[in-house]
Amino acid sequence: MKRFSVFYWFKLAAFVFSVGIAAVVVAQDRERIQDRDLLRLKDQIRQETQLSQQDVDALDAELRECLRQGGQGEQIRAMVRASLEDGCKGTCLAETLRTMNRAMAQGLSDKEAREMVTATLREQIRERDQKRLQLNDQQLGERIRTRMEEQLTQREQLREQKKEMERGMGRERHQEMEEKGMGGMKGR
Repeated sequence: MKRFSVFYWFKLAAFVFSVGIAAVVVAQDRERIQDRDLLRLKDQIRQETQLSQQDVDALDAELRECLRQGGQGEQIRAMVRASLEDGCKGTCLAETLRTMNRAMAQGLSDKEAREMVTATLREQIRERDQKRLQLNDQQLGERIRTRMEEQLTQREQLREQKKEMERGMGRERHQEMEEKGMGGMKGR
């Protein structure tokens, strides 16, 4: 068995150390890029909506999560604008962004999530106005979240039913082919 020299071990340790340092640097760069993107997004939202610095800063966690999930700035800003245009601000606005994040976490694109949340927001506003409900921002946000969770659950159930039907169709075809194959062998 060949013995390794001290020099070899030193080189190996140096290599491992450099790989570790490189990983840390990459992680720090990624974090700096995310911070830069978040600041740019917050500035754009503030300019487009005339929200105060404090109001935009209150959305920090939701905006950061949107970006982390791959949401594009335009879709996120469109969600904020649509919410504000419909009178959804404060906790309601934060809830629309959290709901958009949940939808994206379940596989929807940022555009699909925005469209779905915006439609749900408008549905809840119509219902509020028709029933003349007195809802504050928090209550409206909760109604949006609840309705979106119902829709996402229904969507997932439909997807599962479709998969089950496809599996069932596959089994039926397999059985059909076996029967045809067996029937052909019985006649011999």
